[in-house]
Amino acid sequence: MILLPALLLLAPAASAPAPDVVVTSLRKLRIATQVDGGKVTGCHARVSSGDGGIDRAACAATVACFNGGVTQPEPLADCVEAKVAALVRERGGQ
Repeated sequence: MILLPALLLLAPAASAPAPDVVVTSLRKLRIATQVDGGKVTGCHARVSSGDGGIDRAACAATVACFNGGVTQPEPLADCVEAKVAALVRERGGQ
């Protein structure tokens, strides 16, 4: 199953990227997942954002959202985006 979620870099606050940089990176990102028994069991960037941290964060959020019951593409992308935005705010990237 291929998902098109948007996510963010998990980096220290001092190096948090500007929001427009994150958005540009996320537009490139394509996530591929392996689903077994209705749960995501594997995840990788099929097309990288260009930043390994963003790619890993996207997978973590995709797994959390999907395994939490959000399985339709648009709601899944919204869930992932919300998780990433929260992480950016926590790390000072607003």
